[in-house]
Amino acid sequence: MWYHACAAFALCIAYFNNDITNAMAFTPPSSSFVTKRGGHSHSPTATKSPSSLLSLHATSAATPTPTTTRLVWLTGHEDLRLHDHGGFSGALSFDDCLVVPVFVLDPNIHLRSKSQSALMRLHKCLSSLESALETASPSSILSPLIVRSGSASDILPSLAKEINAISCHVVANDVLSQMRNSQRLTCQLLEEMGSVQVERWTNALRPSAPWATTKNNMPSFFPEYCKIVDDIPIPSPEKNYHHDSTMTSDDFDNAAADNNNSRNTLMQIHSEGVPSITKLFDMATSVTPPAVTAFSTTLRSANTAEPYEEKVTNEWATEKKARQALEEYCHIGKDSFADKHFGISSSEEDSRTKSLYAAAAYRMIQVASPSEVLALREAPTRAFSLALSMGSLSARDVIDAARNRCSSYSGSNDDNSNRAGLYPSDDPLWGRSSEGSLSDVIEWREYHRLLADRSLKLQEGSEPGATSGSEKIQSGDPREAGTPQYWRWKDQHLVRYLTWPAGKDYDAKKDGAHPAILLVHGFAASAEQWERLVYSLREQNDAMPPIFALDLLGFGHSEKPGLSYTQYLWESQIVDFAVEVMEAKPLVMVGNSIGGGLSAGAAASLGKKICKGLVLCNTAGILEDPETYTGYTSEKKEDGSSKFGGANSFNSHTDAAFEGNPNEAPYSPVPVVGRNALDLFGKGIIQLIYPQIDKRLSLIYGNKLENADAAAVYAIQQSAMHPGSANVIGSGQKLAPNRPLNEVLVDAIDDKDESGCNVLVIMGLDDRVSSPQVAQSRAELFSKFNPDQVTVDAIADAGHCPHDEKPNLVASSLLKWLDKISKMGR
Repeated sequence: MWYHACAAFALCIAYFNNDITNAMAFTPPSSSFVTKRGGHSHSPTATKSPSSLLSLHATSAATPTPTTTRLVWLTGHEDLRLHDHGGFSGALSFDDCLVVPVFVLDPNIHLRSKSQSALMRLHKCLSSLESALETASPSSILSPLIVRSGSASDILPSLAKEINAISCHVVANDVLSQMRNSQRLTCQLLEEMGSVQVERWTNALRPSAPWATTKNNMPSFFPEYCKIVDDIPIPSPEKNYHHDSTMTSDDFDNAAADNNNSRNTLMQIHSEGVPSITKLFDMATSVTPPAVTAFSTTLRSANTAEPYEEKVTNEWATEKKARQALEEYCHIGKDSFADKHFGISSSEEDSRTKSLYAAAAYRMIQVASPSEVLALREAPTRAFSLALSMGSLSARDVIDAARNRCSSYSGSNDDNSNRAGLYPSDDPLWGRSSEGSLSDVIEWREYHRLLADRSLKLQEGSEPGATSGSEKIQSGDPREAGTPQYWRWKDQHLVRYLTWPAGKDYDAKKDGAHPAILLVHGFAASAEQWERLVYSLREQNDAMPPIFALDLLGFGHSEKPGLSYTQYLWESQIVDFAVEVMEAKPLVMVGNSIGGGLSAGAAASLGKKICKGLVLCNTAGILEDPETYTGYTSEKKEDGSSKFGGANSFNSHTDAAFEGNPNEAPYSPVPVVGRNALDLFGKGIIQLIYPQIDKRLSLIYGNKLENADAAAVYAIQQSAMHPGSANVIGSGQKLAPNRPLNEVLVDAIDDKDESGCNVLVIMGLDDRVSSPQVAQSRAELFSKFNPDQVTVDAIADAGHCPHDEKPNLVASSLLKWLDKISKMGR
């Protein structure tokens, strides 16, 4: 708040003159003022007024009285900082202006259906930025943070008119649709005012890239992209504000006189202030569907907390703390950083079993130090991804740290802006250095952001190429391309999904209307693989519900961050998508191969109020004979004790998984050569399979060769060459013990308390991935479940991907089953 800064400044003058009376003479006429000094608040009421009026005036004798006003709109998307901020640097480049930073808290964008962790992160970042602005001393006049709640398209034009702003500085459009649309509409309305110039700035690493300055599209194939960007320089990060340590006592006296003289030119701007965390929770609840709010209290397995979530939120979310962590990483290196921050501390011992995802990750560091078992780039990925997404850290600052400030680099590159010699195309055969790992975090994020922006621009221009399937020649059964959209999982990692609208005859309120459908692909596949099935479904039924197809993290157009991938990471992603994006509305989940096993686990976690049906197409997962399955057991010694020393007191595989599976064989790191071998293994698989992708698809699609077209081949090739793919493949060695389908299906279909979800098993019997014999055997085992709840449809002339090989048959089976469960009221 500006009058708080004025009071603080006046107090500083008084301290220089040993006159506290003079300091209090500058106190504005309010009984609830707060001055910030040394990180503490000093106020008669000890709290900030939520509807304070901010008095704005000059703070330095060297600063002229403002004659113009400029807005800096902070969106919450990669812009919640002061350092290396294009909006602030652009606005502060004018000496005679008042710069007003404003954050518009849009309930539908920032609060609706957000997790408590997401709300806490937003609160920490805003509060930190508010404090930083109160103590910043720039060369121009900088207002404290203005916070108003509502729609930016309503608030910003009104505020610009209120303060006679002549410009508004805002970051380039996000790839998330709600924020993207808000930015576009708001900027359009500001420009239409005629008196406000909209200035866009970018976080792009290479603003001089051809696609940034012309209409040329960025190459969607990563090797081709690298050929261009390797030679494009990255601008150095800028510092946009400073604390002037050169002012003398005379300067302070002159500034005090200027402040007295400027009283009659004060401007009053209303700010709601950063809401308390309690108020933020209440605001979020008021706009969030009740089903989303209720979900977190349903099942223990509904919790999807990520590993180290509390640490990242509490210690590295804000600008100051994130930059301190960055400098520490550069100083001590990634291994020491990982061992210091990612071991299991006493505080984490109590929280490590909050989710299956977290427990699976902590299982690995029970047997070895983090630096021995985490993925090569996992420490910087987990430490800095959140701050980069929120904007607490600048991507240019991080890559500058990697290239020029890490103490571990060795090399003699002549380029002083890249002393470590790091480039996007770097692909070392063995291991990755501390500075290289840090650089990869930034470069990989940058590529996937640009790929997302490319897809959206092509979609918006109705041009081909928005999805991988539309970039190459298509043949075989017809497809219906989905609309690409993006979601930032855990506020960090971009996830692509495709959507198809409801059919023209669909009425969600009509009796028997089908719930929405969520499609989950298999290993190495992507959302495009469902386009033929969607076409057949919508062709056969004009009353189809909305359909969503998700790219799992590490596949398709989704990011491939350097994490340790387990089945519980992907299950958590599916659950979060169903709750945050689909907003816990009733759905039917359809999964193929590993996507089937993951969907079954996610269905059990979501519960029967959300997941109304489950369709498994040649699903992966452990399946035992239902007639002899006895539930959870562990391997025992001759004396009956657990072979691995666990408590052996679990009632289910899920209970054991929450504790890191102590009764099972512990995680075994790669002996002798260590974790470097996992990336090497992934690279070897890609190099082996890549030239054979078309032939292998022909084998898988043996009953419909024309469906293994150039578009299907390219979708797999493109994803395989994305940065991070080798780590995804190598992470197969880190998978936790699986929960059998027998258990998760029982959890999903058990109807003791309420109607459970029904299951449709579609089995292509000519499965040349697992073998026709295995496919036949699994079809017979599924048939032994309760036939009232589990329906098996075996298709003789279909293989491992029946939905894409025989889409018409699968669509007919699925629609018949949907009608059946609708009549049953399930």
